[in-house]
Amino acid sequence: MRVVSILFSTMMLARRNSFFLRAYAFATIAPPSSSIEASSPAAHSSRLFASTDLSERTSPSKSSSDGPSLVERYLSITGPSKLKSFGGLSYVETPEALQRVVFVLGGPGSGKGTQSDLILKNYPCVHLSAGQLLREETEKEGSPHGQMIEECLVAGRIVPVEISLALLEQAMREAPGKSLVFLIDGFPRNYDNLDGWTARMPKVASVSGVLHYDCPLEVLEKRILERAKDSGRSDDNLESLRKRFKTFNADTMPVVNILGKVAEASCMKLFEIAANRPIETVWEDTQEALNSVIANDVLAENWKLLEAVSARNAEKYAKLCSEEMMADCSPTELLEAQELCEDIQSNCISKAELSFVSGTKVVVSYERSFGGSTFKETRIWSHTVDGWKMVHFFRSPLEKDPKVQ
Repeated sequence: MRVVSILFSTMMLARRNSFFLRAYAFATIAPPSSSIEASSPAAHSSRLFASTDLSERTSPSKSSSDGPSLVERYLSITGPSKLKSFGGLSYVETPEALQRVVFVLGGPGSGKGTQSDLILKNYPCVHLSAGQLLREETEKEGSPHGQMIEECLVAGRIVPVEISLALLEQAMREAPGKSLVFLIDGFPRNYDNLDGWTARMPKVASVSGVLHYDCPLEVLEKRILERAKDSGRSDDNLESLRKRFKTFNADTMPVVNILGKVAEASCMKLFEIAANRPIETVWEDTQEALNSVIANDVLAENWKLLEAVSARNAEKYAKLCSEEMMADCSPTELLEAQELCEDIQSNCISKAELSFVSGTKVVVSYERSFGGSTFKETRIWSHTVDGWKMVHFFRSPLEKDPKVQ
């Protein structure tokens, strides 16, 4: 069996530096001192993945009218996702054809720009701003929408949401890389934005979460006045801030509230983050939120790899492994040498744990039992331009069940 020599040092690094999370339903976040792991006795004896179509979940109550409630109207933004379980860990599987999106919302000066910059430096994410995309479109020669966008911006009118969404969709399709999470900054600002997204985008993207940075006005005022000293922005003054804050409360907060209700009825998560604290403290909460979103992708890839092992599909297996793992042997040789090519459905996976070494390196470990024997398997995943790849693998035997002869 091939043993990767640097596994142990990597694992020690994971123990020291990981942000540990405990998994509850829908990968709910726990304090950083814990890891994502299966904790209930029932979870420890669970069989691999039990798929649950989210459309079968109890729907929100109807409104008093004959039409659907607001919550029901917007449930489609999460896409046709499924809740699955791996050794007691719950995670959300999103169809590969859909982009994964996180809305980033917060009042002026709440620090969402600073947190977005930190996310981009540490996670496989792409930052998209509808406003920035509109400004860039006006500068493109021959743009079919450039002149109309320019006229709207000059006149202070709102650009039709269909154009903003078309630009967001195009930017997501053109972004280089795979298994990315798109941060949509400052969107949706109002119900018109949300209605537009609901009408157009569910076939393109699934909203995995919403980051809402909440900050009181008195703190925002102090920040804006400090920023105004060297920002050069015409709207960095108290009068403009108070108008923008009033608009945010009147137009955007109702959207945040309805998204919270959508989260209660679906697999999407609303992360309420108190932004009136030091940047470092806010960043810790942001990391926990992003970890829960990224965990979905990693666990989905881990399951695909186990399916490939069970089917002895060397081609599929190779696509999920790093090039370094294939350096000394063929995919078939590697598959036969280091994997237990048993029917994965007849195995029992339990005590699964997931920990983050960084935003682009994740460790998945679990116990796997069959034929009276139990093994501890550990797989280390790293994000590359081609998506998540397994870079290291290790298996160690555990005590044999004395009841099995």
